Amino acid sequence: MRQLVMPLKAPVRNDLVEPLSKWLDKDDQVTFDDINPLELVVPKPEFKSAACLSDLKRLAGLRNDLSEAMMDSHSSAMEEHMAVRDCRDYHATLLEFEKKGFPTMEDPFSGINLVWKGAFAKKQEETHHSLVWDRACTMWNIAALESYLVSVADLTTKEGCKDAVNRCQDGASILAMLRDLASSDDYTTVDLAPSMITFWEKYLLARGQFCIYKMANLGDTVRQHSVLSYLVKATFDLYNDALQATQDPRLQSEVPKQAEQWGAHCKAQSMIACAKAEFHQAIDFRIKKEMGKEIFRLQMCLSMISECSNFIGSAGLAMPELRSMQRLAKDRLAAAEKDNHDVYMDTIPSRMDEIRSSRIVKSNLNLPTDMLVPNTELFQSV
Repeated sequence: MRQLVMPLKAPVRNDLVEPLSKWLDKDDQVTFDDINPLELVVPKPEFKSAACLSDLKRLAGLRNDLSEAMMDSHSSAMEEHMAVRDCRDYHATLLEFEKKGFPTMEDPFSGINLVWKGAFAKKQEETHHSLVWDRACTMWNIAALESYLVSVADLTTKEGCKDAVNRCQDGASILAMLRDLASSDDYTTVDLAPSMITFWEKYLLARGQFCIYKMANLGDTVRQHSVLSYLVKATFDLYNDALQATQDPRLQSEVPKQAEQWGAHCKAQSMIACAKAEFHQAIDFRIKKEMGKEIFRLQMCLSMISECSNFIGSAGLAMPELRSMQRLAKDRLAAAEKDNHDVYMDTIPSRMDEIRSSRIVKSNLNLPTDMLVPNTELFQSV
């Protein structure tokens, strides 16, 4: 089953040097927004544009480079434009400008018009007048690029799994901060709606948790099947959180096709995670020679596989691993039932405790240094 990837947002090309220079050189001062008098505003810089012209050109250059890169596919943006590096540097540069007192609040009369295309409707554009808007859209793109890199990661090696986990955690942490940042502003496109951001955050967490499970289950690793069952069960919870976000009325209304596809993907992944957890528990009981409990877990596993198979068929999804897993579980169940009948004669439980989850993946990481510190030192002349 193909993994989900966040779409990119593209800024409309704009020479920011002129409007920011005019804004700086005006004698008026920034005032509190009448709509929100409690909003904290950093004082407007005392210096004029001539003192920071190279810095203004740096900011405008980064933005215009991204306006070209973000119009391409993820792979092209990565290979031809070094998009991750440039997005992170642009975010760090915007932060430096905000600290100096450049516009961080909506003022339609400032002359600063920052236009971005929608991630899901390229013809849809949204305009704001604050650098915070540009920074929010850039955070989206950084998380989107991380989601792409996760989707192409090599999960057959420990190094590939580690890289995917780190990218999932970074992306999810950035999205968690973006949700807080975007909640204080009135953004109209669905891209930065809280439910949209929550969906992608939970999806990346689920994918990261799965990569942790995958790394613990590699062929050169000493497997502890009880631990594996706890790890993969945690992906069930996270995929269900993502699934719940897709049911938000705004997503159902504005991106109904995508919401349906995302929901089906997450439901299928959560169902197979449950089946895997049952299978690992069964192996653990086989090692302990508790045949009755092994049989119970295998029966539960096969029941979940059957339910998942019916669902993915109705949803038009493909999950080739399901058939091989079903065959393996059936073969093991037949062998376990024979061994139990001939040798062990264990009682098969009618019910067992639910398998617990062990969540390892994190979403509360700090922003990477290259999102906080620009590659080029700014405002040296002021």
